[in-house]
Amino acid sequence: MEKHNYLCGALVERAYAEAGRRYAKPKEAGRAARRELHRVAGAFFSREEAKRAEKLLASWPKDGDEALARILSLHASTRERLPLAETDALYEQLFAICGRPARVLDLACGLNPVYLAARGMSVLGMDAHLGAVALVNGFAQRNGLDTRAVGADLRTDALPQERFDLALVFKLLPLLGADGYALLERIPAAHVAVSFPTRTLSGRSVGMERQYSQSFEANCPRRYAIEGRFVARNELIYVLKER
Repeated sequence: MEKHNYLCGALVERAYAEAGRRYAKPKEAGRAARRELHRVAGAFFSREEAKRAEKLLASWPKDGDEALARILSLHASTRERLPLAETDALYEQLFAICGRPARVLDLACGLNPVYLAARGMSVLGMDAHLGAVALVNGFAQRNGLDTRAVGADLRTDALPQERFDLALVFKLLPLLGADGYALLERIPAAHVAVSFPTRTLSGRSVGMERQYSQSFEANCPRRYAIEGRFVARNELIYVLKER
């Protein structure tokens, strides 16, 4: 097994184990495992981007929103929500539906807790990319913010026992398939915001909004009522409330 020390160990082990069961030849299994790890983590935040982000984090709060935007631009998920005015507008629309949360659980968080913490929110982030986890924790500790992140394989690892006002499940379900709906059943939050991309990472629109909409509304766990739905740029967002 190759070294993937920037990713959660449980995720790496599972990817190689599943590939080993599908492919008889070790080389083919290794290639399949690497493709899977890139699909679920590496495609969104490279090790080079993590190094650049570490240097930029020290420029906040001195350089304010300009520094914050530069930091968020280094991860694919938060980059797609820039400029910051559009990110702010997304959350204003979300909070108009569910209320402003006192405590947020951010699953597959990337660098999003950096934004949320900078906007004064208390956050626990979980992500398989340990580089993103370290950056979030360093940012929060340096600035005395009530935010932290932990490494996790969200298919298998336990979620926190504490309750949250809001959980963010942004662009995660397409990566998890059926396991994503099982994850929704475990989330300890009064509200859950689930999002789907309406375009590919390369910017192509191939009927994704309609496809994800139909699939999600047909499979959404019954423990939730759909309280709202909106589109922000290239992101379809559902707001769920526990029944």
